Amino acid sequence: MAGDGKYGILHVPDFGDGMSSYLRVGATPDDDNTWRDETDGNRITTTRGDKIEVIGGTYTMKVLGRRAFKATTEVEEGRIKEGGITFQGRSDIEFVKGARGQRKIRETTVKGEVHSTYHGDSFEYHYGPKLVSRTGHEDTPTPIEDYPSVMTENPTMIARTWAKSISSYTGSAKLPVPSIKEETWAETMESKTHVKTMTDETTVKGPSKETMKAGSITSTTTVEQTLSDTTKAGTIRNKTTADKIISETRADTEDEKYGDADSYTQGNSKTVVDGIETTINLGVVNEVVLGAMIEATLGGEATLSIGATVDATLGLEASISVTATLEASVGPRLSMGPAREKVSLDRSKAAPVRTNISAVHLIV
Repeated sequence: MAGDGKYGILHVPDFGDGMSSYLRVGATPDDDNTWRDETDGNRITTTRGDKIEVIGGTYTMKVLGRRAFKATTEVEEGRIKEGGITFQGRSDIEFVKGARGQRKIRETTVKGEVHSTYHGDSFEYHYGPKLVSRTGHEDTPTPIEDYPSVMTENPTMIARTWAKSISSYTGSAKLPVPSIKEETWAETMESKTHVKTMTDETTVKGPSKETMKAGSITSTTTVEQTLSDTTKAGTIRNKTTADKIISETRADTEDEKYGDADSYTQGNSKTVVDGIETTINLGVVNEVVLGAMIEATLGGEATLSIGATVDATLGLEASISVTATLEASVGPRLSMGPAREKVSLDRSKAAPVRTNISAVHLIV
């Protein structure tokens, strides 16, 4: 001990230049530190019982670790700031002003590569005016091999989940989310779902709009048993614009319509029935042809009319039957017109027979 007792110095042998280890208690005229403990070599501290350190000012610890990276811990006014190789920067805890003017703690952490493993239950609760999550950035160059001087790169994300059950809820009936927006930009997107049973329900109280734009669309649905599709709406409007529509159905078809039906075709229309076609009209049939009408029957034709039949043709009507034709009419039949020509072949004559009917004939 030396001086008036304000400080004490414990000297140890000097093992080399700049390697003086000592323990000093008390301040010196050129140093305001009242306690200095400096060791130029290794140091081991053993505490066999409890240890309590009370620090009234700022606490700072720096660990060099024989490497270029420096780890530091600084505690000031209850705030902790850390920096090191695992943080690639610092971890700051500081007081900030909240949304309602209250004083709260904010932690800012920058880390390097981190591997975390949890055993047991894990709970996360978030409260506050904002929760922001971001991975990568659109202005970050990638791949990193082309930009070796850039310290950041956009990652490759892989997520795998195995669980007994998964439940996800967004909002509730009591407190729904005011607005949800989802936006995805990708060059290639693939989605697969394998389940035993599946229920999908969507309820929209207001208008619903769905738009898809693609170069080509291929949709395949395979159902082993029954495919049931039910649509209920006040008015259904379908509009399709295409250069050509090809529709193919391989199944027995039943089509039921309740209500008035109106069909308009601009262009040629052709219907080919390879089999027996049966048409039953319970009511009045109105057929109006504005233009030429050509009917060709290759085979037997039987027409049965029970009731009045009215045919109105404005233009040329040509009917060709290369077979026997049977017409049965139970009821009056009215034919009106200035002239009607009938062409047939006579057995005894090779010239056709022409008959002009210029009046009104009533055939019963």
